[in-house]
Amino acid sequence: MKKRCLFNFVLLGFVATANLCFCQTTTSYSVYKLENKIGQEVASSSLQDNSTAENISIITNDRGSALMLKASYTAVNNTVKYTSNGNTSRFTTENIDTAFSIGGSFPCSKNGSIKMRELLVSFWNKAGRPAFIPSAINGNRVNIEVMGKEKDPLHNTDLTVIAIKDDLDEVFWIDDKGSSIYLSTCDAEGDKREVINDNYQAHFNTFNHQSNQYLIKKYLADNKELGKAFDDIAIVGGNIIDVTDSGKVRYNSMLLLKNGKIDYIGDIDKAIIPAGAQVIDASNKFLIPGLWNMHVHLFHPQYLRNELLSGVTTVRDMGNEFDFITALKEAVSAKNFPAPHILNAGLLDGNSSNSLGIMRATNEAEIKANVKKYHDAGFNQIKIYSYIKKNDFITIVKEARLYNMDVVGHLPIGYTVGYFIDNGMNSISHIHYFMNNLKFGGKDLKADNKALLDKMIEKKIYLDPTLNVYTLTGDKKIPFYNILIKLFFDYGIPIVAGTDNEGTVITEIQSYAKLGINPLNAIRAATIIPATLMKLNAQSGSIEKGKDADILLLNANPLLNMDALNNIDTIIKGQLIIKKMADK
Repeated sequence: MKKRCLFNFVLLGFVATANLCFCQTTTSYSVYKLENKIGQEVASSSLQDNSTAENISIITNDRGSALMLKASYTAVNNTVKYTSNGNTSRFTTENIDTAFSIGGSFPCSKNGSIKMRELLVSFWNKAGRPAFIPSAINGNRVNIEVMGKEKDPLHNTDLTVIAIKDDLDEVFWIDDKGSSIYLSTCDAEGDKREVINDNYQAHFNTFNHQSNQYLIKKYLADNKELGKAFDDIAIVGGNIIDVTDSGKVRYNSMLLLKNGKIDYIGDIDKAIIPAGAQVIDASNKFLIPGLWNMHVHLFHPQYLRNELLSGVTTVRDMGNEFDFITALKEAVSAKNFPAPHILNAGLLDGNSSNSLGIMRATNEAEIKANVKKYHDAGFNQIKIYSYIKKNDFITIVKEARLYNMDVVGHLPIGYTVGYFIDNGMNSISHIHYFMNNLKFGGKDLKADNKALLDKMIEKKIYLDPTLNVYTLTGDKKIPFYNILIKLFFDYGIPIVAGTDNEGTVITEIQSYAKLGINPLNAIRAATIIPATLMKLNAQSGSIEKGKDADILLLNANPLLNMDALNNIDTIIKGQLIIKKMADK
């Protein structure tokens, strides 16, 4: 931090006048994404007479996208002028230029600035710590609360840990002078982001780990009333859709669920319902398995609630911070934790200034160590990312197979899909990777690409298209992606539905149905097919005796109209019952 105070005295005739103290400070912060440093925030603060000014510059490089944002906050007398212009993520920008009277509001925007959080908390303190601060940008209520105190690793004082909630909870640390130390947040793209005062960089891992724990504890505290758990549950009168048998419907049936498992499926027989069981009248309801979202990034605990309330009872995390996702998965494993089951793929990338995260795979020793680290922590698969080299990929597959882990993920930059299919790739994410690997222009797309399609069938390659995400990026090739997804479906290549955090898995599979894919097959892409890919089809993915009691009660038949998926009556995840309509 640099600081200077200038006192200027000027004589005008016989009268001495003085400009009051002009103080300026400059503070630098490092910006991280998934624990990998991607840039810098620099904040210059000045105080003169009756005015204060903050000038903020944020420069980052996110996976090859050079991003810049500049913001300013100037308070003169009773007026605040606030500007924020530039990139808030790879796909979004912010352009704000506003002025307002100083009162009970503060300009809260999405630019990710740690300095603006410092000003917000200072404003909140001066206002007497109200329950919320209205945003001067959009009127939203911004909730602020103190979560705890932690020792300052550099001084014999305490740091205050604060929760800030505009959209998602943020964890913000300040010192005893109110200065910013650390911020754990999600950027406008929804990705996990950390910002730390440069003086504290040596303690980044400690701040990050403790902030993760605060976020998880707050999620559980805020959602402890989300649903109610029962040892025994009877579902009476429902119409059960069998996703494993051509969509056959068993009408007016009964299910008994015991300790989170399906114990009975058959005709209604109230005599066998255990005393004290929770009975659900499912008359005229249609029952399907809980949905699977096969491409999420759980960068914030709140994403768990969003998934659960959209009917998802199992997710596959496709790349995250090791500490955060392992802590989150451990928490979710507790009985009746209000969240979907978590499966995960451990992310590995090559060396590049554009790499994602910090887990690398650039030589045999490194690959062995990181694959083992993921396996020992309970990860299910290994995900390769954009900068993996061919020879390293072969080593990754070899090591993963030692632990019975499949290799899934991206098509690394500069390579064709055929090599990875031939050499151990089990599942490919994102339909756009096939655009440069298929033959177009002929009269028959299927016939022209029969060799590749047959190879995918032979090697049992799964496809995770993430159709939702291309709307976010404004991709003009979406009509071509639609054609390819329909081609793969019709050819028998197994499709698993995933969102990559965009939209819901329901909108993803509804998109499949709009392409002319049978509604049953679209639903299977979010139930039994994902369970099969994850080698869990013996315990999940369909409504069968002995399987996990993950079930959705719908108010209409989705095989007749996929819009029925938008009308969930009840979500059951194991022993937890969530009455969806009551939650709204």
